[in-house]
Amino acid sequence: MPLGLLSGYRGGFIDALISRITDAMLACPFLILAIALAAFLGPSLGNAMIAIGISATPIFVRLTRGQVMSVKVEDYVEAARAMGNPRWRIALFHILPNIMPALLVQATLSIAAAIIAEAALSFLGLGQQPPAPSWGSMLNAAQRFLTNAPWMAVWPGLRSSWWCCRSTWSATACATRSIQGSGSVSRSW
Repeated sequence: MPLGLLSGYRGGFIDALISRITDAMLACPFLILAIALAAFLGPSLGNAMIAIGISATPIFVRLTRGQVMSVKVEDYVEAARAMGNPRWRIALFHILPNIMPALLVQATLSIAAAIIAEAALSFLGLGQQPPAPSWGSMLNAAQRFLTNAPWMAVWPGLRSSWWCCRSTWSATACATRSIQGSGSVSRSW
């Protein structure tokens, strides 16, 4: 988010540089990039979380940049600039509060992707290592017993799917609230 805020507000060379790095990261699919990073860092839950976080970063950078570019031309931002507020104050206290609804919706949607990515990394042996519990490692262990005990795979699969659906429903509720309460939030500190 800070990179997108900087890129969208400053523009120029910094914007071009951050945008090209973001585009390069977005050229590789999210899960493939997470698998590559987790394999490079080594199998552990901490490394899997780092890999998932780095893989999800470009989405937030691009969203933040676009939102900042649309909000920075609003009248209240121009008024804050005319009053002599420094750039950092305008960015943090006038622009950031107005782009937060979109960022919160994206963060809520990204939870579902992170759950699936963690399960996939654990299933491949790159995430949480047994005997610690993880839905992916449970599914990996259960694949040997699918004919004799299919419930070993059904419950972790259903539970991870349920959490992904719940996260998506939360994002929908968050988006609905932000649309109903849309309007610029200009704060004068």
